[in-house]
Amino acid sequence: MMTNAHALDIAIKVVDKNNTPINDIVVYLTPKSGTSDLPTNNHPLVIDQQDKKFAPYITVMQKGQDIVFLNKDDITHHIYSVSGKNRFEFKLKAGSSKQIENISKTEEVAMGCNIHDWMSGFLLVVNTPYFAKTNTNGLSSISLKNSGEYEISVWHPQLDTPSHKITETHSLNNEKQTITLTLAKPLLPIPKQVGQQEFEFLEEY
Repeated sequence: MMTNAHALDIAIKVVDKNNTPINDIVVYLTPKSGTSDLPTNNHPLVIDQQDKKFAPYITVMQKGQDIVFLNKDDITHHIYSVSGKNRFEFKLKAGSSKQIENISKTEEVAMGCNIHDWMSGFLLVVNTPYFAKTNTNGLSSISLKNSGEYEISVWHPQLDTPSHKITETHSLNNEKQTITLTLAKPLLPIPKQVGQQEFEFLEEY
């Protein structure tokens, strides 16, 4: 959250076509004037592995930020990125962590585990520090350094649209302004994050 005394506090609400709030969907704002002078988020993003799941299922980060993967399970995981420009793969023993530095490409990153093939998670890398996820009321709150025209994007891996997002352009000049974005299609179901059966721990891990 920005602490600039002149920051604009913008509320973004995401609803479906029945006006039902959409929870846990990513919202991010990109100024039309460019991103070269935007603040940089230097705090590492933490993604847990807990109960044989990625926690949270989806995360969002600014380009150039680091990620810390933290295994809270009592077994080993073998984490990997499925495809794309931000590639990583590593084994993570119980209770240990791994830091991935300088994720530098903006893209959607799908993640999995080579040991537990039902585990799936998603990371969205954006070229802006202005991002959040909606709460149970479909609301997200973002403070902007400057007023002006912004592209407001809504993203979720189960959003059935090109690139899994929708984008609108809005002029943001008033403090405590509220923008509502409506999804034309419902989100597709999230894959079940549980295995069909338990199995013995693999010796090679």
